[in-house]
Amino acid sequence: MKAAILESGKRSLEIRDIAVPNVGPGQVKVKIKACGICGSDVHLVVHGTLKCKHFPRVPGHESSGVIEEVGENVSRFKKGDRVVIAAGTSCGVCSYCKAGHENLCKELGVFGFDRDGSFAEYNVVEERYLYALPDAIPFDQGAILADAVSTPYHAIRYRGNIVDGDTVAIFGCGGLGIHAVAVARALTTGKVIALDVDKGPLENAVKYGADEVINLKEVRNPGKALKEVSKGVDLLADFSGYMSNIEESLRAMNPGGRIVLVGIGRQPLKFQIPFILIEKMISVSGSYGSDRRAIPELIDLYLKGKINLTHSITSHHSLEDLNECLEALDERKGNPIRFIIQPS
Repeated sequence: MKAAILESGKRSLEIRDIAVPNVGPGQVKVKIKACGICGSDVHLVVHGTLKCKHFPRVPGHESSGVIEEVGENVSRFKKGDRVVIAAGTSCGVCSYCKAGHENLCKELGVFGFDRDGSFAEYNVVEERYLYALPDAIPFDQGAILADAVSTPYHAIRYRGNIVDGDTVAIFGCGGLGIHAVAVARALTTGKVIALDVDKGPLENAVKYGADEVINLKEVRNPGKALKEVSKGVDLLADFSGYMSNIEESLRAMNPGGRIVLVGIGRQPLKFQIPFILIEKMISVSGSYGSDRRAIPELIDLYLKGKINLTHSITSHHSLEDLNECLEALDERKGNPIRFIIQPS
């Protein structure tokens, strides 16, 4: 099969033929129909700031496809089924995994980093990593449910404990943050405010239902600007990784408000704890990836018309276009959200 290969020390992918993995007990072989290019793929390949455990490696962790072969003891799926492959891997047997919180597993990993991913014509994975993809959801939009949408969903829904009527502020409207806007819009009738330093992502946020946008390059004090626009924030989710934004925005938080940190910036996480955090009883939590609740619940929201991911798909490409797409995403050429690779 054709696959995109990352070798140690390289800053680009090589497209070449490799053997199709064998299907073992409890595993299925999926013919990959779509695989999204994530910002973490840029960090892995272009920047080299994220690392794989072993090389060579096939990246790609947002994928969907059709089952072509099933191994022994596979009970929930059959040949021909449309599926989404989860982005994360886990041990499957610890207390966290058994409770459905795989993203807390000590052996948590990611396809394309800790084992081969889906920038290839086929991927062989365990049955437990699969979710049924209804015919009503295109493969490209189904693929990005695996990370681009499920990660912010977990942050907003389960770490932020959103309730209808909440006013929500989203810092950073890149590949994850823009879908946080979509999720917030689906889960609250309250005001949704998007904040970013670039005009393009803010334009995307409007398409996804943001009531207000704030260009952080045009304001001296993000907290003051957010307070004026929101009249008080119940839930603030940060996808930028810039802690100064959060510290300055505490004055905009309502009493009992929640702050969820998702974004990882280039600087170390440093968070000053002022008295207002205690006085207003504001909670601060982190959120990483998602667990098994996210994708089925997102599929339900999609089928009910609560979330529309049409605008998320920037364009479709072959494996041979991967390096060009990684460069375009890194440089934000054309204001992209998700380039989709179609290996087959």
